[in-house]
Amino acid sequence: MKIGFVCFPTVGGSGILATRLGVELSKRGHEIHLISYERPFAVRGKDQENVSVHLVSVPEYPLFKYPPYTVSLASGILQVSQEFDLDLINVHYAIPHSVSAFLVKTVARVPYFVTFHGSDVTILGKDSSFLPINAMSLENADGLTAVSEYLREQARETLGLKKDISVIPNFVNSDVFSPAEPDVVQGRKGRQVVIVHISNFRPVKRIEVLVEAMSFVVQVAEGTRLVLVGEGSERQRIELLVKRLGLQKKVLMTGFRSDIPELLRCSDVLVLCSDIEGAGLTLLEAMSCGLPVVATRVGGIPEIVEDGKNGFLVTPRSPEELADRILRLNSDRELRLKMGEEARRTVLEHFTVDKVVPMYEEAYRRIVSD
Repeated sequence: MKIGFVCFPTVGGSGILATRLGVELSKRGHEIHLISYERPFAVRGKDQENVSVHLVSVPEYPLFKYPPYTVSLASGILQVSQEFDLDLINVHYAIPHSVSAFLVKTVARVPYFVTFHGSDVTILGKDSSFLPINAMSLENADGLTAVSEYLREQARETLGLKKDISVIPNFVNSDVFSPAEPDVVQGRKGRQVVIVHISNFRPVKRIEVLVEAMSFVVQVAEGTRLVLVGEGSERQRIELLVKRLGLQKKVLMTGFRSDIPELLRCSDVLVLCSDIEGAGLTLLEAMSCGLPVVATRVGGIPEIVEDGKNGFLVTPRSPEELADRILRLNSDRELRLKMGEEARRTVLEHFTVDKVVPMYEEAYRRIVSD
């Protein structure tokens, strides 16, 4: 099949998942066309066989206060679909991609498939300024899928959709995201834990809760360290909080990193303390590397993390509870290793390339054949 993927080029979960999916499908012989306003982060600096990148040009004109990206994107999708005779468009993150795809279908009858990832349903999706047109474009899609059961139910409730929505979970390449070698793990014996948090620095991620939890943790386990990976609007505020709490020597802020698998293998625990998560791709990456996780009991996270087995679930915005679970993992190495093994097993059983990518292929084939 010849498939167009529309996504944001940033390091957020929707863009990363879309790009990885395109690359994995290209390995299976499909012709993939990535369409975005910049080269997607996951394929920067490298070319993949059977994968082409098409950049959308957005004109600047004095009349426009904001560039008309939705229209420019529709024009870009149309041009690519006509030039390469695409069979299908898969848009990742509904807003504004599904509206652009709807316009293309109206002109050229190219079917489109929408994948929900999270805030396109839970935050932006329910905004009254977007809702009517967004819902219309989704009802007219040839297929809808969400990355978790939670997100499917939210899409039905929030957007009022009547159309069937299937669930196809996120996935990771378990060979790339693999555990550290046993001798490396053994060499950490006696060391207090290194906690890692990987996300865009946005208010919904509640990174300040983790920093506040660290102020409790280091009172008991002085050698514990926290690594914050990412960038975003909240970074400066978090830096000021770290200084105010006197944690400059305990917290490392790295900015964006391209070596996430290696960074995870150097860590002991991943923490995700968001107010809401559609599924949390970073959870799967860490679990695939054999890390136990501590995450908030929100959104689609309980579909991945089983409390007390492959990690801990905590109440949102509760730094004391978060600190307690981190300290339990810090003080009990055997528990930490056992949970890490269970985390890896969870990924191998449910969230690998071989488990998930064929689900997309089957959904595409149904649409194309219809």
